[in-house]
Amino acid sequence: MKNNKYPISIITICRNEPFIEATCKSIIGQTNQNFEWVVVDGASTDGTIDTLRKYINRMDIFISEADNGVYDAMNKGIAAAHGEYLLFMNGGDMLYDTDTIERIIPFLSNHDECVFYGDSYRLFDTPEDCFIKTYPETITKDFFLTNTLGHQSCFIHHKLFKRHGPYRTDFKIVSDKEKWLKLISAKEKFYHIPFACSKFRMNGVSRNKTPELKKEKFKLLTQYFSQEQLYNSNEPYLKDIFGQASPCN
Repeated sequence: MKNNKYPISIITICRNEPFIEATCKSIIGQTNQNFEWVVVDGASTDGTIDTLRKYINRMDIFISEADNGVYDAMNKGIAAAHGEYLLFMNGGDMLYDTDTIERIIPFLSNHDECVFYGDSYRLFDTPEDCFIKTYPETITKDFFLTNTLGHQSCFIHHKLFKRHGPYRTDFKIVSDKEKWLKLISAKEKFYHIPFACSKFRMNGVSRNKTPELKKEKFKLLTQYFSQEQLYNSNEPYLKDIFGQASPCN
């Protein structure tokens, strides 16, 4: 493990991202700049790289090359980062306010080798639909049956990736949820930050009920939960898979 030079590494991955400038502005506009910024571009073919070059003097590490998907790019960011805690502020995501990093850093010094999860502001096309998603003070494994955490508001200790491995690339959509389940199953600590840390747009593939998403979620959840737990959850499509009768009847 490399020596940590910064309290936080902000890792931004992107490819052909129309909202990349909003992400860049939210990062360079922070009142506290005591963080490393790692950018991993997946060989964009539109104007994304031109936009990134406007902010390259603030970037500590810039990579632009083809990858094998979102989680492969995130793993490249993990390997390159030097920060104690890692924050994935990907293309289109934004820090909630200009003082977010300043407010976060005192929390990070209170515990060691854990995950801090903050609340998230969810952006929809119509302003009246936007809201702050708040998370419970205590997270248990059962929380992940029907919920997940937004990585845009999570600060993950670098050593947890060394201890439990990088993101699984066999999952293309839900590998971040797999990581939460692996960490909590290993009894790693999760601590709530009681305010919104990020804004993110509700337009990603993991938020659309596609057949691919349902297939991946079913594959993932059956690795961590019993069929009875899945059947009794609030996910209607799981009951469709099992049929109308409980698998334990």
